[in-house]
Amino acid sequence: MLIFKRLSTRLAVMFGGLFALALLLIALASYMAVVSYARSSVQKELQASASVFKRIWTLKSDALQTNAVLLSRDFGFKSALATHDTATVESAFDNLQGRLNIETGLIIGRDGQPMAGEQGSLGQTLAGALSRKDEFGAVNGIIAIDTHPYQAVAAPVMAPDRLGWVVFAQRLDDNEMQNLQGLSSIPIKAGILTQTRGGLWLGPQEQTRDYKPSSLSFFIDKSLQTKAASMVHSSRGTMIAVATPLPNLDSQQKSVLLLSYPLSAALKSYQPLLTALLGIGLFGLCMVVAASLYLARNLTRPILALKDAAFALRDGRPGQVRITTQDEMADLASAFNDMAVSIEDRERDITLLAKSDMATGLPNRSAFEDYIGGLRDKGIDSGVVVVCIGIDRYAHIRAVWGVSYAHTLIARLQDILVRIFANAYIARLSADTLGLCLHPCEVDQALPLARAIAARLDKRIKVTEDQSLDVMVSLGVYHMANARPTPDEMIERALIALDQARAAKTRIALFDPRIYSELADTLLLTDQLYAALASKALQVWYQPKFSYRESRIISVEALVRWNHAERGYVSPQRFVQIAEETGAIRDLTTQVLHTCIADQGRLKSAGFDLDISINYSGRLLSDEAYNAHALNICDQAVGQICLEITETAVIEDPKIGLAAINTFVDRGLEISIDDFGTGLSSLAYLKQIPAHELKIDRSFIMEIESGQRDALLVRSAIDLAHGLGMKVTAEGVETAAAFTLLQSMGCDIAQGYGIGKPMPFGDLVLFLNDFSGMSETKTQMPTYRNRKAV
Repeated sequence: MLIFKRLSTRLAVMFGGLFALALLLIALASYMAVVSYARSSVQKELQASASVFKRIWTLKSDALQTNAVLLSRDFGFKSALATHDTATVESAFDNLQGRLNIETGLIIGRDGQPMAGEQGSLGQTLAGALSRKDEFGAVNGIIAIDTHPYQAVAAPVMAPDRLGWVVFAQRLDDNEMQNLQGLSSIPIKAGILTQTRGGLWLGPQEQTRDYKPSSLSFFIDKSLQTKAASMVHSSRGTMIAVATPLPNLDSQQKSVLLLSYPLSAALKSYQPLLTALLGIGLFGLCMVVAASLYLARNLTRPILALKDAAFALRDGRPGQVRITTQDEMADLASAFNDMAVSIEDRERDITLLAKSDMATGLPNRSAFEDYIGGLRDKGIDSGVVVVCIGIDRYAHIRAVWGVSYAHTLIARLQDILVRIFANAYIARLSADTLGLCLHPCEVDQALPLARAIAARLDKRIKVTEDQSLDVMVSLGVYHMANARPTPDEMIERALIALDQARAAKTRIALFDPRIYSELADTLLLTDQLYAALASKALQVWYQPKFSYRESRIISVEALVRWNHAERGYVSPQRFVQIAEETGAIRDLTTQVLHTCIADQGRLKSAGFDLDISINYSGRLLSDEAYNAHALNICDQAVGQICLEITETAVIEDPKIGLAAINTFVDRGLEISIDDFGTGLSSLAYLKQIPAHELKIDRSFIMEIESGQRDALLVRSAIDLAHGLGMKVTAEGVETAAAFTLLQSMGCDIAQGYGIGKPMPFGDLVLFLNDFSGMSETKTQMPTYRNRKAV
């Protein structure tokens, strides 16, 4: 199916097609009228010619019939015929035939057989036809011999009964037909056809060779019924023809006179008229096509204008339609223009809202990105510096002086920057951060520029007419040299530099790609950590803890290890920190608890009843729901579980931290204060924490042999812990001297590489088996660490 996409094309095709169809119908009707008129004219001529033919044949028949009657009434002829005097009969017949120049004829005797004249098939046929006649007068008609027609007349010989027949016949051959055709005013073609017993109409070959017998017979039957001329196809083209019945001498035969005239000849006189009609039709068709195209374009032009205007609005360009008429399309265009104006006004308002900070009227971050992108569009790929200016203590200023005052402060800072850098573009990136973009600026000018900004803003600034404020700012600087980051990336790098400046407390920092890369790697490692937790790829290793009093391994500390497929062993400090910052510490702790509970059961089954110490993040202490979940897991333990918690975790929120620890203790768990001596240790909180163990940080133990002060601090810590009812574990015990010294100080438990490194569960079992067979550990540090320890 042909599909036109353009409305103008569809309209042109529709209008053109309808008009062309109308023209075609008019032309067809005109042609049919011409043909009908021509056929009517030819029919009249054919009917007139048929009447003439019949009249001529009648005259000929009458002439022959008169002579036949004269001979039949001759007395001598009758006597000869009655006496069957053949010689006399033949003489009289030949004499008359010769005088009349008649083509053929015969004398039929009383017995119905030819006596004189034609004795062949014609004679026999005539004799047979007349034998069936009862008439006593002369008769005439057509008789056909092998489709060849003859005009025959017959006069009975009466004396007084019928003695025989005098018959004359004239063949109606092609010459005879041509003679008759010459009597017509138009060049018609005449022929005489006789119906056979099968119903077909046949005639002489020279008269019927242009027709198919079946179609010709059908036409003659129809013409005899309608008595009107109609069309019949022949090898010479379509013919207008009419069939007229003729009298027959033989009652068993039917003959017709067929007159035909070529349709092309009939239309020949109308050819100029048809040519003129065709020319008029073609001209009209061209005019219709042109008019359709013109009409379609006129109808679709306003629609196309509306479409272009709509596309312009879609693309953010002004879209107005020029009105040139006063019809319905003009009303539609006027309504569209009103709508376009309304849309443009709203879009302008939306853009203003989207690109500006409503509180101060400054451009916002989106507008800042557009400005940087505009520089890139102008081909400026280097010499651009972006400075993020963070206002220190902004939240405090807003809380004390109010939001309006804080916004006014931002506006004052922007005014100062505009006065200093007339060519700079300044925007408010967030509540407490301004962005400044300057071009051109070489890379060695970036930091001096930042220092100049800091020097101008780090002072007492008059915010309102009666109030001033001491302002301090930090600045992050990113300079675009040869790299091509996106505007968003440039701003982000400047903000990262601002964070770096605040973290390093340097006030001003230039973007460090190395730190940026570490941040990106941290994000990647975060995703990998979640995947590792989901696939349980993290493992729990155990480090033995040696009891001086019992001279055996009494417990182990659970430590998480992550053997990354690409990174190798990831530092626990790094991925645990990520887990605490992202919230994954819950899933991590849960996996460790479940693993330790299960391994403790397997150790007990193997004959080792050991306590297991598990590090419990301080961030989880404030999560009451998770604390309850952890307690439910620990309730399944077959031995003692000790949670190692740092003092810092308690100090961050003492009330919640101490409540959680008390809950753990009430449910039978032991608490160990980890990394004692580092960070923000507080004797006040140490007194409040119901801990069972105090772990002295390895930094003190590593120096205990060489530093008297460290030894004194360790001894004091041991005495303090014992005084508070806690046992003491020394971390980082690696040498025999330290092992012995700590024993002499009264330390309860030693832990470190000197006892055993962290190891998987399978190695731990082997380690415990080996250790149980050694007896010297009661007085000196064991020396088996190189055999099974990892």
